[in-house]
Amino acid sequence: MFSPYNYLLGICSARTFLHISLQNYAALIPVLQKEWGISNAAAGSVISAFYGGFVVSLVGLSMLTDWVSTKKVFLYSCLSFAIASLLFAIFAVNYHSAVLFRGLMGLALGGTYAPGLKLISEICEASWRGRAMGLFIAAGSIGHAGSLALTGWVTAHFNWQMAFLITSLIPFLGALIPFIVLRKMEEQKPQPRAREFKKELLANKPALLLIAGYSAHAWELEGMRAWTPAFLIACYLALGSTKDYALQSGSSFSSLLYIMGVFSTMIAGYLSDRFGRTTIIIFMMLLSIFCSFSLGWLIGNPMGWILAIALLYGFAVIAESPVFSSGLTEVVSPHYLGTALGFRSLIGFGVGALVPTVFGFILDFTNPGPKESGLNYIPVWGWAFTSLGLVALIGPWAMLKLRSLPESTLMAGGKK
Repeated sequence: MFSPYNYLLGICSARTFLHISLQNYAALIPVLQKEWGISNAAAGSVISAFYGGFVVSLVGLSMLTDWVSTKKVFLYSCLSFAIASLLFAIFAVNYHSAVLFRGLMGLALGGTYAPGLKLISEICEASWRGRAMGLFIAAGSIGHAGSLALTGWVTAHFNWQMAFLITSLIPFLGALIPFIVLRKMEEQKPQPRAREFKKELLANKPALLLIAGYSAHAWELEGMRAWTPAFLIACYLALGSTKDYALQSGSSFSSLLYIMGVFSTMIAGYLSDRFGRTTIIIFMMLLSIFCSFSLGWLIGNPMGWILAIALLYGFAVIAESPVFSSGLTEVVSPHYLGTALGFRSLIGFGVGALVPTVFGFILDFTNPGPKESGLNYIPVWGWAFTSLGLVALIGPWAMLKLRSLPESTLMAGGKK
């Protein structure tokens, strides 16, 4: 019989392979803007379409897990996403088809996130739940890193169409693994109960503060993820690099930012088990906000400075993600956890769905002149990145409010 550690490894492995297709579009934004003749706002709207679909399925399927088997929702969502990724690779040939099929990918992926977190909360004891959820988030970061690196390499050696195809075949491994590993996992049957949504969630101030903080975190994280690869490519172009070198170097280095997230989510999860949820969230968010206020203004400076701040950004911007999830599982009744995760996703990822387009609008507004390069070179990035940090300030404020509430002692064994 498999242990909880085996189940956790299976869930996390699936997440890594599924996410190999998630950054193939973001890594190629400068190329596709020229190929498809689209603006920065339009390029961002393709990513927004993904998050729009993601929010819809995430909310619906998260709430569904309070009524049906969480395992089944997770398994069939993994398979659906693998199929949707392949459809994107084959049929996304212009802006409109990219919006449609990227949205379909988001619609399929939603059932792998919150249901995955709920599966972990079912199999992991509270004493190591923060670390387990940190590993789950880290697994996604590994997939994102692999997606960026593989996309950049294949595009440089072949073309962007081949990059889409190869990165969209690997998610089928992510669909197969959980069917094998989780097949003997006992399914927890949801218990019928009266619906008390208002009492359990809308009147739950600690939960609402965690959701507010998570939404600010999602704004900064998704904006950074969507546009940092294109920003780094622009940095190389600003220093006179060739088109191919800028594309491969920018994509490859962007993958290292996700590797930083692998370490930071596991470290933050562990530290939050020891020192408290809100303490770690506040520290990590202040660190990432500093990077949001700094990174965009550095274009044209030596790459050493840019890459140092970018690595710090990659470390800090996602670190608190599993800590928010762990905290929510501790302040909400287990019978309403799926609903709570769905509601959080509606707010958090709803905000995250807007930010790539808003970021693109800011780029268009602050870069009104003609394009200067075959890779759609953009010279001014500071205002767009600063907008991420301004919204993210809500996160530390919400955590300070949460620390003042007596219910905060429910988290991390009383460590707040």
